[in-house]
Amino acid sequence: MTVMYWGILSDRIGRRPVVLIGLLGDLLTFALFGISKSFGWAVVVRCLNGFFTGSAVVIKPIAAEISDDTNRARVMAMLPFAWHLGSMLGGAIGGLLVDPVKNYPWLFGNSVLFREYPYLLPCLFGSAISLFGLIVGFFYLEETHVVKPTTAPIISVVSETTPLVSEAQSEEGRNQVNAKPESFSKWDILTPTVIRVLVTNTILCLAVGMHNQLYPIFAATDIAVGGLGMDPRTIGYSLMICSGLVVYMQLVVYPRSERKYGALACYQRGLVWLAVFGTTLPLVSNLA
Repeated sequence: MTVMYWGILSDRIGRRPVVLIGLLGDLLTFALFGISKSFGWAVVVRCLNGFFTGSAVVIKPIAAEISDDTNRARVMAMLPFAWHLGSMLGGAIGGLLVDPVKNYPWLFGNSVLFREYPYLLPCLFGSAISLFGLIVGFFYLEETHVVKPTTAPIISVVSETTPLVSEAQSEEGRNQVNAKPESFSKWDILTPTVIRVLVTNTILCLAVGMHNQLYPIFAATDIAVGGLGMDPRTIGYSLMICSGLVVYMQLVVYPRSERKYGALACYQRGLVWLAVFGTTLPLVSNLA
């Protein structure tokens, strides 16, 4: 919900400050989420994390502004790859680090802090990643959105015989008066084709977002009530495997399919397979 506002803010103050603010927010909300002891606290902190995560929208403009027509397609294609790579590693790391007192008693068996907050360690690891990104961004990330300064007025020497308005300026003024002002609104880009793409993409994002949030709950639910009965570590491993398959599909399967069938056909078939997988996933509980 905050994506649009982060984008507008980056146009005003620059891309770099927005990225740094988002990383700082991630750093703080990760740690606060790890010390959650109530559902209300967890929801509030998660909402704050989502608020700052919306700043990631400026990454695409940065990628577009640092590239040109010769390499922009390859640069933009690396963004989803990086996202899924992070999801693959993040799921595995989260599953490995959760409840360290129970899983690693030889190292954290005497830790009172992690005994009281079993999910704090993976959250602290996430905060450390955000801190690393914040340091790298502060020292090495250059501003890519430069607002051009307004041109200073030209001051010329005048005398009593200098006309107040030159013939060129007078002609230009008459043209401006006679010319009809161009009206342009952001709604003008909403052509039927653009609307269809936006609607289908909205449905796609809704389905993927629902799956990402519901799968860990479904996997942790007991088999007797229709779940998979997985522990947090196993869920982390399953997320890592799924993200690895997505990376493989993106790097190997999709380029070949796109060359053979075209982007539109791949998009349409992807929506069909998404519907099939989404409706059959709950049936996996019968095999557990």
